[in-house]
Amino acid sequence: MASKRTLKKNINILTGELLNECFAFSYFHPNTKPKQVTETMWALAHTRNELISRINRKIPKEDQGKQSVRSFYRTLKGDVANMSGLMDHFAG
Repeated sequence: MASKRTLKKNINILTGELLNECFAFSYFHPNTKPKQVTETMWALAHTRNELISRINRKIPKEDQGKQSVRSFYRTLKGDVANMSGLMDHFAG
């Protein structure tokens, strides 16, 4: 398992890249869907904050079994992978 620090860095890098894509889209297409781009940027920031807070939360002692920790990080990994899906509704 990767460290929490590395995981948070990767989430921040991914969020930064996706926000850069939003800025580039709004720069090169200034008249098309500005509200959706703004909403997507807010959704990315909210998702990033939510993921970081989930990583920082301690898992209760009764839930620290091997399977529950694995399922926690598996769910977290899936949510990180779905971040790029937030951009699908305005690109196209």
